[in-house]
Amino acid sequence: MSAMTDFDIHALIEPKSIAMVGVSPGAPNSWGFRTMRVLAEGGYTGALYAVHPTKTVPGFETVRSLRDKPAPDLVAVCVRAEQAVDVVREAREIGAKAAIVFASNFAEIGEDGVRLQRELIEAAGDMPFLGPNCLGFSNRTASVKMSVAPFLNRPLLPPGPVALVAQSGALGLVLAQCVEESGVGYSHFISVGNECVVTASMLARQLVERDDVGIVFIYLETLRDPQVLAEAAARAHALGKRIIVLKAGASDAGRRAALSHTAAIAGNDTLFGALARDMGIVSIRDDEGVQPVLAALRRDWVMPPKPRVAILSNSGGAGALLADRLVAEGARVEAFSEPLRQAIRQTGLVEAGDQNPLDIGGGWEALLDRVEPCLEVLDHAEEVDAVVVYYAFGDIIGAKVAPIADYCAAMSKPAVFVWQAAPSEFYASVTARDVLTGTIGGGVRAVVAQMALASAGEVAWQRRDVAAVALPVVQAGQSTIAELDAGAVLRKLGIGVVDAVVSARGQAAAAIAEVGAKGWTRCVVKGNAADVLHRNRVGLVEVGVPVERLAEVLARFERRLDEVSSDPQRSLLIQPMIAFEEEIGVGALLDPNYGPAILIGPGGVGIEAASGERHVLLLSASDEARAAYQSRVEDAYGLAPGTLGPVVAGLERLLATPTISEIDINPMVRTPDGGLIALDALIVVEPHHPTAAA
Repeated sequence: MSAMTDFDIHALIEPKSIAMVGVSPGAPNSWGFRTMRVLAEGGYTGALYAVHPTKTVPGFETVRSLRDKPAPDLVAVCVRAEQAVDVVREAREIGAKAAIVFASNFAEIGEDGVRLQRELIEAAGDMPFLGPNCLGFSNRTASVKMSVAPFLNRPLLPPGPVALVAQSGALGLVLAQCVEESGVGYSHFISVGNECVVTASMLARQLVERDDVGIVFIYLETLRDPQVLAEAAARAHALGKRIIVLKAGASDAGRRAALSHTAAIAGNDTLFGALARDMGIVSIRDDEGVQPVLAALRRDWVMPPKPRVAILSNSGGAGALLADRLVAEGARVEAFSEPLRQAIRQTGLVEAGDQNPLDIGGGWEALLDRVEPCLEVLDHAEEVDAVVVYYAFGDIIGAKVAPIADYCAAMSKPAVFVWQAAPSEFYASVTARDVLTGTIGGGVRAVVAQMALASAGEVAWQRRDVAAVALPVVQAGQSTIAELDAGAVLRKLGIGVVDAVVSARGQAAAAIAEVGAKGWTRCVVKGNAADVLHRNRVGLVEVGVPVERLAEVLARFERRLDEVSSDPQRSLLIQPMIAFEEEIGVGALLDPNYGPAILIGPGGVGIEAASGERHVLLLSASDEARAAYQSRVEDAYGLAPGTLGPVVAGLERLLATPTISEIDINPMVRTPDGGLIALDALIVVEPHHPTAAA
């Protein structure tokens, strides 16, 4: 376990002694008094005492100072933000093993709060603490309820295998309720607040080691330590456990201001998606994903990528709508083979249509006893990966429809039962509620959530020793390497780059003669300068220039380049026109938290706004994840096998080179033999902006 995660979690969430600072004897409804009372009433059996300089807290041992007792495992700080710094400092000085700070008004309120939070961190030193701005925690297996959240006092299921860790206390409690409604008890609830010292990832890394935890469920808004979460996921994988993450931050608000397109596109959510995929982390979209994911984990249900889904419905329209929505989400709803259709017909259930979706047709009320045999056929069919059953209504015979949920829950494959417009009393009587939903949208979202459970192969987070690259001379203040020199660097790395003729100042005639000798008839003319990043925006790119017009275009571009650039090495480039079918944007960046990453997706002038999947590879991923990535991208763009290998290797070497932070190769185009050739390139050679991740 790394030093980042090596703290005493037992002192924090399973303390043998607790000192409560900030308990007001005359205010029984104050935070400190309520927290102390909840602890005692919740069955805490360790040493518990209040700290108050002048008064005694009724019903509890009270001391005047933290120094009046041997150092406790945990100091609970229930004072205002301005006072919390001194209390935390004293707790560290007396040797307390951990602390929890409930107060708000720290970094979440702005500059003054940031300053105060920095003081709090300095006061804690090497003492781990939870918070500030948190709701506390509940360790149900050890009866340590360090929170006044009313939800924790509701009647709950017995402690189960789920540990919940949340950056938002309120949403964390909502997710705890979702877990309860799924029929699974939770053993731990921990609100991390502002994560001054102890982060959600650090807790996850330790929680996966506990015997009472089989699933760690995390709500994240900002992932500050991807490497620690990766370590937690790798350890969970080794132990046969899982980590589930619901992460906010997918909107454009997380995008960075950047010199390169790559860095602008690589928001935190983009990189997190790659981390989740490569490390076997289950990523869900919202609270509706909790129930189906837990249902699948309880039953060891796993779908392959692009699962083949069978739909059984008593409504042809609903079946068609389910099929459309599932296909749009990446599933397949394909016609069944003739042998499977025969087997389905033999059950006597399907009357209106035995393709897929299966349409039961009219008179479905009389055929309910044939649903289970039909589901058994689908469960054993090799061409089916998951099943969605849809029924509507059932006002008179709801008691016979309700058992369909139990049939679904007993299947060996993922299954969802959509019971729409069901009579409320019968819907409420369903016991296997974790496979049940009342809407078509809910059924689709359930399947999509379970699709995130694809089994991970080799799981690892590893830094590699990679040889750096020799760069051209960079002038003082220069922040980019322009296309001419960037292309030369890429060629040396084995990456295909379009040929180019350089037209230096006053040398247009020689350049035109060289173009003629190469036999180019139509060309692309570009400005080339380290201080002009997006040349189309300033009129320094022209496509399809006939050779006979080159002199005119070069003269015009030379004047324009003098207006917009002060780069002493500025020049013009002439390149041949290359026919292609698709523009591909290839980029790489060195993220301060996630490390080196590669992004490949739609390219061209609209790269930042382009729709379409962006394929992300964290270069710290396992060899297996790299190989899968390369194969996935080659398949997506019709590239010959092995084409992407030199590109990935070259970009990795560039990112290992000191001062390089971002690389754009946009666009790259596919050659007739399935290879790749770069038509443009830019290298950013020094950090120049704060990133969203930082």
